Parts: sequence; C-alpha cells; structure tokens
Amino acid sequence: MAALMAAMATAAVSADLPATHFRVIGGGSHNYTYSAVEKPFWEKTLPEASQGQVTAELAGLSESGLKGPEIIRLMRANALDIGMGVFAFVSGDDAMFEGVDLPGMAPDIATARKMVQAYRPVLEQRMRERHGVHLLATVPYTAQVFFCREPVKSLADLKGRKVRTRGSNMADFVSALGAAPVMIAFAEVIPALQTGVVDCAVTGIGSGNAAKWYDVAKYLYNLPIDWSIGFYAIGEKRWQQLDPAVRQLLQDQASILENRLWEQTALENDYAMACNTGQGECRIHSPADMQASSPVGQEREALRAVASQVAGQWGKRCGPDCAKAWSDSVGHALGVTLP
Repeated sequence: MAALMAAMATAAVSADLPATHFRVIGGGSHNYTYSAVEKPFWEKTLPEASQGQVTAELAGLSESGLKGPEIIRLMRANALDIGMGVFAFVSGDDAMFEGVDLPGMAPDIATARKMVQAYRPVLEQRMRERHGVHLLATVPYTAQVFFCREPVKSLADLKGRKVRTRGSNMADFVSALGAAPVMIAFAEVIPALQTGVVDCAVTGIGSGNAAKWYDVAKYLYNLPIDWSIGFYAIGEKRWQQLDPAVRQLLQDQASILENRLWEQTALENDYAMACNTGQGECRIHSPADMQASSPVGQEREALRAVASQVAGQWGKRCGPDCAKAWSDSVGHALGVTLP
C-alpha cells in the first residue's frame, strides 16, 4: 500500500511537470564515470523520475569541441543549459575556485568530500553572484598521483625531477617538494616521458591507466596531490526560467547524481591501484605491473607542512576575503587556518 501511494504521488507530481529538455555537456567520454554514472543518469534516471517529462541530450566534452575553461562563461551566456567542469580548469576566471581542492589537503577521498561539503556554500554563493551559474552537483575524479620513469622510494627521490603538472596550485606543490613543474597537455605526456622531457607526470590514478602510461612509466608514487574536483551547473538565467517543480526535481536528482559519482569514484580509485600494480582486485581498468610506493612516517608530517605552505600562497593570491572564507569553511573542518 505504501509503495502504491508513493508511486501515485510521484505520478501526480510528474503530471504537473511541463515538458523540459536540457542540452548537457558532461565530462570526458573516456572516463569511467561518464559511462557508468553520467550517461545513465541523464538518459534514463532523470527522465524516469519525471515520467518522461524532463529529458536531456548528453555530449562528452571532447565530442562537444570545447576545451573546458570556457564552460562557465557559456552557461552564463545561455549558450548551453547544463555543463560539467573541473574547478582547476576554470580557476583562471576566479582563483577562489581553487580552494575546493588545495594540494596535499586530502590524502584520501573521504577527506576530499569533507572539504567539498564544507566549501560548498562558498562555491554556491560565488558561482551564483559573480558568475551567473547555479551549482547542481560536485564531481570527483581519482587521486592525482605520480607516474614516473625511475623508481620513487621516498619523498626525497622527487627532488630535481621534471614533473608534468596542471594548474598553478599543483605546480606550487611540486615546486615545494623540490621538483620542477612542467605544463604539458595530457595527450603529449607519453612522448614527453619517452624522450625525457619529463621524468614523472601527475594525473588521476585511473586516467593514467586508461591512457596506458604504465607502458613508459613503470613506477607509481601514491601521493594524492588533489582529486580534480569538478561540478555540474546550470546558467542562473536558465535556472530561473524553469518551472519551480522542474527546479525542485532537478536539484533533488542532482543529489542522486552527486552521490553516485562519489561512490563510483571511490571504487574506481581502489580498482585502479590494483590494476596499475597487478595486486588485488582489478576491475574497470587494464592490468599492469607498476611498482608502487607511498609516503610514510615523517614524510607525512613534511607533506602537511608543504600543503599549508601552498595553501598560504594561494590565500595571498586569492585575497584576504577569500582566505577567510576558506578558513571559516574548509579550514574549520580540517583544523587549518590560513594567515
């Protein structure tokens, strides 16, 4: 009886929904979570929740012809309805975005989510008031770790090495470790490793496997710099034009999307480590035989100091209001205060 009543209530709500269609740009279609979570959500979960009244047309970032940094500007201009972006890629528009994923602050995905949840009110307000977009959901990727040509048995082994990075915060973190950051596009990393342009490259532990970096980089240093936190959002103008019932449905369903993305990324991270090393349960990715090591003991204390140093540099670059907003949210959750 309860199930029948719930179904009748859902049908009644859905019947009141006006037919609504969204053009959606998702993440990279090569990513595991695109096919496992994003595609079924937009093409099945959302339409079913609305009894077919709310539908979406999904395209991957690469298929759309976009690069990524322009995604917020396009939503603000109503050039597309809903878009997925990575905060590090759009931080050129606003340094405050980097605060969601400061290097070295989250050694595991549980801490990463804790940071994101604490910073979310700051992001929501900033995105709405300054950039004209409404935040729907946060998106994690697997841990950003080191793929290296030569063994890395300790933190000291990174000193002097040329390391492929992306974004100013990651470059600052790598510099603080004594390595030399080099900005290279993802697609150019394998030849750069082969020719010695770089000694190591940082990317997601799953992304590196999918791109077969293990063919040229036999050593994995499991030091998560960050988690490439991203977002799903909709232009504020488009959001306000929606029927209130559609807005409520979309926000509720976005929470389901967010939870699934975090759950699947946590699984992918564990499987990717097993696949890269050939030890443990390997799913999703390809088996390899990399040798892995991780920071231990006093190295972890040193990494916390480096993380605080880089966070302080970001705070100065972002400004006092920015630093205070971070300290009052993420900093409070982690027990860290920026100067």
